[in-house]
Amino acid sequence: MKAHNQVLASIISTLYRSLGMELVLRMAKSFLPGYDINRSMGFPPSVPVPAQAAAQRVVMDLYDAGFLLELVEWLVRADSQGVMGKQISVIGLEDIVDSMSDSGYLLDQESGLFYEDPRRQRTRGWGRLKAGQEYPITLLKLDIVRNSRLVRGNSKAGIQSAYDMLRESVRRIAEKRRGRMWLWEGDGGIAAFHYAHPAMSAVLCGMEILNDLSVYNLTDNPLDRDLLVRVAVHAGFVHYTDDAASLLREECVKELCEIEEGWTAPGSMSVSASIAPHIDGIIKDTLRPLDIDSPRELLGYSLGLAESACKAPKGRQA
Repeated sequence: MKAHNQVLASIISTLYRSLGMELVLRMAKSFLPGYDINRSMGFPPSVPVPAQAAAQRVVMDLYDAGFLLELVEWLVRADSQGVMGKQISVIGLEDIVDSMSDSGYLLDQESGLFYEDPRRQRTRGWGRLKAGQEYPITLLKLDIVRNSRLVRGNSKAGIQSAYDMLRESVRRIAEKRRGRMWLWEGDGGIAAFHYAHPAMSAVLCGMEILNDLSVYNLTDNPLDRDLLVRVAVHAGFVHYTDDAASLLREECVKELCEIEEGWTAPGSMSVSASIAPHIDGIIKDTLRPLDIDSPRELLGYSLGLAESACKAPKGRQA
């Protein structure tokens, strides 16, 4: 990320006032193994480096190496959890977090990680993911049912209006749960979740999409039939890339597509059972095991299933 001089100055001041020289250098080596402050500043090994000058050099070296966000995240952890069993009060941390927000990055309080503010900028990788590195990601795939029939049976203007509404709705619902749209084609797309509680966020996103679409079909749908979608949620590890074609070749993404295309009924959502333990119990109660000949265990959600779950007596499944 690009940082304003004021942000860098605040971080330098915080390191100098809050951490001793030894801890500053230990922190630097956690990001840059073998880091040598004397070599970085051009000092002979025997010459001591002034603490304030060392703090400035460490911050600038980490910034130049692309570790500024990680440095501030380290300070957040140090303030809340301490370092090596020692409690540390990080002076000026709140001001630094506010400055990061002014620079377009928000702090996720639950994970202690920064991500780009979608009101300022939206990138596929939250401004954080690095190409070629592997990350745990929860994915949601959505596809419009019988897209070709809808296109043939309705005006171009009607199709454009309905599909634009769906795309914008999915983007809005995903982003308010810190998700990002990774791919979008005319009849559907893929959203990704990585922050806070990604499994819960993806499942709630799918539920809200289906619920909102039900209301849309009753009130504003200009088409000659209901706009129905299939939604699938799956999690795994993904080698991040900015290339959409490469993302589609990732094993986790291919499994997601198989779930949506092969095992998901129109107007419903299928969820990999492996992520069920990461879903709140109240939400999990609205999901039902799918009785299908699938190679993996899946749970299903639809408005009908949710209503049945709500009506079921306590302690019994509908």
